Amino acid sequence: MKKTIKLIALAVMLIMGGQAMAQTRGAMLLSGAFPLKDYAEFEGFDNFALTSLDLDDDDAGAGIGFSVGFKWYFNVGVKGLGVMLSADGIYNGPNADLKKAYNNTEFAIGNLANAKFTSTPKFINVPIMLGLNYIYHFNPNLGIYVEAGAGGNMRFITDMVYSTESVITSTKTTHKYDMGFGFAYQVGAGFEVAKNLVIGCSFYDLGNTVVKGSVNDKIVDNFGTVRPMMIMARIGFSF
Repeated sequence: MKKTIKLIALAVMLIMGGQAMAQTRGAMLLSGAFPLKDYAEFEGFDNFALTSLDLDDDDAGAGIGFSVGFKWYFNVGVKGLGVMLSADGIYNGPNADLKKAYNNTEFAIGNLANAKFTSTPKFINVPIMLGLNYIYHFNPNLGIYVEAGAGGNMRFITDMVYSTESVITSTKTTHKYDMGFGFAYQVGAGFEVAKNLVIGCSFYDLGNTVVKGSVNDKIVDNFGTVRPMMIMARIGFSF
């Protein structure tokens, strides 16, 4: 945690210290976010990280999402090599299996049996990372780049709201989830075409964090754990 905070502080210093390290270029990137491993899996509410109370349960049921990101590159005096500062906003809703489970809870366990959902949780991740980028230009209109970075991720989860009914009464339940903060890293590669168009692919690992929050305002020390991992298919524009 302390190392991550130091990295972010260094990134801010790089932005403010333009005289020491001149900015050479930046890019705005639009991406498809393709979840991997447990972040993409859902096998039932008993293993679902947002409803289970077991730290070992880490299925997140995330579906394909999207991202808007920015990257800034700072010259370090070596041709093609630059310090990279990146910031992304990444959204993932539920995958097909989880959507199906939300619509049919007949065989769910505990309070979720026959629940009717009015709001289902979505993931929003905001990683900020510092790293290095190297680009090699074959000619003025075509270059290939590789890059890597590390930093911190702020993980947000929207509320889960559902109701259950019996012959006598109807009960509404609201799960609220706290922001999580984890260590994040990325590696990527791609092409720069005509000095403006960027096409690339990146791998993001945004850290393994415990999900905490509340159920009907009663604090829950932990649900399960979530580790957002994804492939980012990217297209963007340099400026």
